Amino acid sequence: MLAQRYAVRFIMLNNFNEFKNLAKFMADISVDSLDLETLIDDGEDDTWITIDTLKQAIKACKKSTFVTPFSELVRFYNDEDFRGFFNEIMLLEDIHNPQKRIYIPLIGLQNRFSDFLNHFGRIRESAPIWRYDAEPQSVEVFFAKYKDFTVPKDEIKCQLHSLREWLRFWKVQAPQERIVCTSLPITSKHKYSKPDNIFNFKKIGSAYEFMTHFLELRFPFDSSEKDKTYWEQLLARIGDMDFASFTFETFVRKHFNKVTFGASDILSEWMTTSNTTFERWLLIKYVLFTAFKQEHEYLALCFDSVTDLTDVHQLPLQIATRIVYESQINQSKFAKERKSIIVDNGNLFINALTSEEQKWLFERIKELFQNHDLNTALDICTGVFDFEKVLLMGWFVHQSGNAKLKLTINQLYPEFNAYYSTIKPSHFRIDNQWVIEYIKAYKEAKLCDKYTDAIKDFINTRNQSSATFYKWYFEFDESHNLLAEIDKSPIYRPDKIYWIDGLGVEFLSYVLYLIESTNSNMKVVRSQITRTKLPSSTFHNKFEGARVIKYGALDELGHDSHMYQYLITLKDELKTIHAIVNEIINESKKLPCTIAIVSDHGLSCLSRKAPSKKYEGKFEHEGRYIKASGDALPDADYIIYKNENDGQIYKVALTHSSLSKVPTHQVHGGCTPEEVLVPFILLSNKNVTTQFKYQVILSQEDIMLSSPSVTLTVIPEPKSIVLTCEGKTYSMNRIGTQWTTILKGVTEGVHQIDVKPEGASSVQCEIKIVGISGETNINDMFDL
Repeated sequence: MLAQRYAVRFIMLNNFNEFKNLAKFMADISVDSLDLETLIDDGEDDTWITIDTLKQAIKACKKSTFVTPFSELVRFYNDEDFRGFFNEIMLLEDIHNPQKRIYIPLIGLQNRFSDFLNHFGRIRESAPIWRYDAEPQSVEVFFAKYKDFTVPKDEIKCQLHSLREWLRFWKVQAPQERIVCTSLPITSKHKYSKPDNIFNFKKIGSAYEFMTHFLELRFPFDSSEKDKTYWEQLLARIGDMDFASFTFETFVRKHFNKVTFGASDILSEWMTTSNTTFERWLLIKYVLFTAFKQEHEYLALCFDSVTDLTDVHQLPLQIATRIVYESQINQSKFAKERKSIIVDNGNLFINALTSEEQKWLFERIKELFQNHDLNTALDICTGVFDFEKVLLMGWFVHQSGNAKLKLTINQLYPEFNAYYSTIKPSHFRIDNQWVIEYIKAYKEAKLCDKYTDAIKDFINTRNQSSATFYKWYFEFDESHNLLAEIDKSPIYRPDKIYWIDGLGVEFLSYVLYLIESTNSNMKVVRSQITRTKLPSSTFHNKFEGARVIKYGALDELGHDSHMYQYLITLKDELKTIHAIVNEIINESKKLPCTIAIVSDHGLSCLSRKAPSKKYEGKFEHEGRYIKASGDALPDADYIIYKNENDGQIYKVALTHSSLSKVPTHQVHGGCTPEEVLVPFILLSNKNVTTQFKYQVILSQEDIMLSSPSVTLTVIPEPKSIVLTCEGKTYSMNRIGTQWTTILKGVTEGVHQIDVKPEGASSVQCEIKIVGISGETNINDMFDL
């Protein structure tokens, strides 16, 4: 009878399927249902139901009622509220409705409720408590207080955003093995829940924990507080991933839409301004924590040194400069990878590094050479930066015979090799071999920035007087006359004439190399060394007419107000000519045409190194010539020359000594070979006869001093071949398919030979003269 006083009946369960069966049974026997979510006001879905509200709702029931899902609310009460609530509700009675029963299911609360009952003093007079044990269920509930990141909904089948959804879930969708609850009141109160026989609660405090704990994804690196926002962005972007096969590496590749992800791809994405710091964070983690690092140790080292993801400039600066801080062993280890990255992304690095940063790197690499570590300095050079080209030329001046230096220049700066080599053009009189030797000597003097003895000897011989000068001067065709002669030919008449102002004979080999390097349909028909009118100035050697297109950048560089800069000016000259020739070829190859490349004068840097002469008169071009009258007297320093165009008489400097002052930059107007001799090149992509491109094959590179016979094969076979070695010229004899000659007066060592097939430009080769003496070992002779 005592038990009949109280209306509440507790039913302990451990299985949500049985809970659903019980709810159905209650409905079948006409027991009302109190759905706790109805206690939440509309529009306030995530508002907590207080203890007082819950008690009043239960007390307000007038008929037998099944309360659902009761335990999913009270399990989050703290101990004091839990005991207080049950103390009051257990002894609830309704004398006006003695048959009323309030059925309250307790799912997964067995441990906590049993502990309460053990301390409940009036247990013996309370109503009966029922327990039904079925097959146990286990449910993992992940609580997350999401504020700054979102969960990919498609991958989470049970995500409960509010208290209302939480309460409804247990009657509709349960059971589920894994649930995510983002209700703010539940998340804040879940700490009061106790471990029980069904529920396993886990708190997710970050996006990283959600991915690793709930989604069970694995990452090759740990989380840190400073990376919190990046993990949140990562979580927001993984919704369409197949989590079963998820790896961080595949995610990054997919994010950047890359099947393969090489060093250049990484660098390009890093420098893309539209990418955010999140993308750069992904790149850093990809480089440092995937298999990528094993193949790109230096790049990983540089990424690890980046401190600011908003500063895209840091990474290219690290790649370019970090190597100089490493030990010599690491420098050798990392040099190849660094070079590959910089070479593959040359323009990026040129634009990324400021002039001051490049200057700093220039000084550091130069210090390596000064510390007698040329090999490491060469390893660090990439050939991309202009300052490296200056270094390579400077080192060549000091160690021109260094084999590794030669190889490096050939690989990184072939333009310099092409400039330094001096080949004979297709139309060339063998009697003028001295010009080839002079050009070589001039280039060596320019590289040393000295007025060398070799140059002095040439000038003292060839320009000793007006007579000796005119003797060689008139042996060369004058540019305008040659152009006029070719114009008469309907086959070879050029459609356009490209006038490169200031292009001297010193650049003939280089221009021919550039033309060949373009691999275009423009082929060399004729190449020749020609002369300018005197004085060798633009005013006296203009090319005019509708077909003429002038390029003035090279001449402007020669007269740069910054004055002549040792090696830097040469580097700029090669760069300028390269750009001009490429533009000419690209423009000409589009349609069938024949073109001529001509020049009005060359430039000399050596007048800066020669003492000046002080003559009166109106001097031009820093004293390279002076206007004179008809009574001007001849002198060893100049010639008297009446220009054929303007009829003016000039005193024209015969040597490198100017007639007024020492120049500060390159000059022209005088009589030195580099001023008056200029290239003449005819190109065509029409059906005209062009120069053969001959292949020269040495039968042997090592030649015995006792019998210095040079034998070679030239393909295709020319009509005749002239070979030049150490300034001496030899006509080669044909024996079968080979050509041979015997050198005279040669010495042991490495020698350059110049092989010129008739009607074609010459080809330069290298031979080694090997001698045998009483002290020479046969193994030494063959480098064994």
